[in-house]
Amino acid sequence: MSRRLHILAVCGSGVVSCSMVGQKVKEMLEPYGIKADVTGLLPQSVKEYVDRGGIDFIVATSPVPGTISVPLIKGVGLLTGFGEEEIITQIIETAQKILANEASK
Repeated sequence: MSRRLHILAVCGSGVVSCSMVGQKVKEMLEPYGIKADVTGLLPQSVKEYVDRGGIDFIVATSPVPGTISVPLIKGVGLLTGFGEEEIITQIIETAQKILANEASK
């Protein structure tokens, strides 16, 4: 798979947790041959950023306001460790589904 996914990592400050989550997401997708660019963002900026287009999905550790048109995965467990395996599964399955849907077009 040559296309890179474009993912938003969303946290309250837009910096520290986003960096940690972004790195984890990249590392968990690599064994599946999936490359990703992850951008850290504040919750209040997400809708506008997604509406511009080009975002495949979001992993958020803070609530995201508004209606979002791409998959939104609640990723708090990536920081706390609680429910982390389920979140990892969601991220991998979401990424694979997006790429498979594009390949079938």
